Amino acid sequence: MGFYLIMENNELRRDLVKYCRDRAKHAYVKKPLCEICDSDGNGKPLDLHHYSSMTLMLEAWLKKNKYTPKTASDIMAIRDAFIEEHKVQIYDEVVTLCFSCHDLKLHKVYGSKPPLATAKKQMVWVQKQREKWVLKNGLAA
Repeated sequence: MGFYLIMENNELRRDLVKYCRDRAKHAYVKKPLCEICDSDGNGKPLDLHHYSSMTLMLEAWLKKNKYTPKTASDIMAIRDAFIEEHKVQIYDEVVTLCFSCHDLKLHKVYGSKPPLATAKKQMVWVQKQREKWVLKNGLAA
């Protein structure tokens, strides 16, 4: 199932999940520091990491509901239902991370598109990395 669709009429030019992210991101709460190492990003923006990949959630949801959006209007018509059904994963089960902790560490362990079944493991991993960082730097937890 390909989710980066370009239709001949050019109406749908983007990854389907981007339509959903655009709708949801106004309510994201990104913290000012990396939740593992307290970095402010060192000039780079911090990342909001969803423990459950929005792309994989959307793919599963579309399949379960037998939706096959073919136009931007199609995906925009159903994205609110997707977001509503996945509110916890989209807004609560997220973590703010710097590039180093996010891309160079977390995704090195779990891959570029971590399977949905690893969400809880990722949460535990982030917590353990934070504990290690606190101990290493002699800070109170």
